[in-house]
Order: sequence, then structure tokens, then C-alpha cells
Amino acid sequence: MKRVVVKIGGSLIDAAEGVLKELLASGVSALVVPGGGIFADSVRAADLDDDSAHWQAISSMNRYGRFLSTFGFPVTETLSMPESGISILLPEKVLRSADPLPHSWDVTSDSLALWMAGELGVPLLLVKSREGDASDLELVDAYFSTLSASLDVPVCFANGRSEGSVTRQLGTL
Repeated sequence: MKRVVVKIGGSLIDAAEGVLKELLASGVSALVVPGGGIFADSVRAADLDDDSAHWQAISSMNRYGRFLSTFGFPVTETLSMPESGISILLPEKVLRSADPLPHSWDVTSDSLALWMAGELGVPLLLVKSREGDASDLELVDAYFSTLSASLDVPVCFANGRSEGSVTRQLGTL
């Protein structure tokens, strides 16, 4: 069974159920890392110092993860792959015990998901609201390419608004 970390962007809050159904139908074992979406946007608007903003943004990922779980998927608070099927990671506990990346808006859930995939030794699928790749700084955070260069993690991108994109991209991993 193929194992993969899948980061679902917060901008897909209105399409997340379809993305999760497609992921489930693909038959992979997936640890889903939630983005921050509208929850993180409120943190950005608060104009906090870097450390406070970092931890509030991580908390935002937990909130989006809880939302994703409402579609019938179990949550986990440990960095481990499910035996089969899909688990939604609530990352705050993991990141409080291992705080691997800089505290800055240059580091978002994309880089955190990449780090997690590296820790687990599995590929990463980033599900976004549009097509693109890691060279597109409007699609990934500014730290992503720096971190990617230091890890041996296959990464691909799917458009969560395009039916079948998740399945097609999983086939490339």
C-alpha cells in the first residue's frame, strides 16, 4: 500500500470533502496535514510577533484539522502513518515537542508538511486551489525550496478544484 503525507490547503475549505473522498478512493495510506486557511488569516490580521503568530497559526491548523475530521475521518496527534486509510493530523502537540523550523510567515503549513514527510520517509502531495509547482512562490511559502533542498522527499502538487487531480498526482509518486 502506498503511504503518503497529504497537505490539504486551507483555501480548499469548500472543496475539502471531495478531496478527502478522492483520496480515500485512491486506496493509499495517508496522513493528512491541514493548512491554516481562514483560521490562519485571522492570525495574520492580528499582526503578532513571530513566536506568537507561529503558535497561533499552528493552532489554526488544528482547527482546520478538526473541520476535516467532520467528514468521518479519525484524528491523530502523533506523527505516524495510519496502517491503512486516512488520518487527520492535529499537529500542535507534535510541533510543540519538535520545533524544527523558523518562526516566521516564511514558513507555513507547506514547509511543516514537507518536514513531516521527511521525518516519516514518505512522499508529499500538496493539494492546492490551483495548478503549480514548488518554484511558484505564490503557491508555496518562501522557506519551502530551502527545506526541500535539504530533504530527499518526492513532492507533487494537485489541484483540489479539479476532479481527478489528486488521483493522477498520487500515481506519479
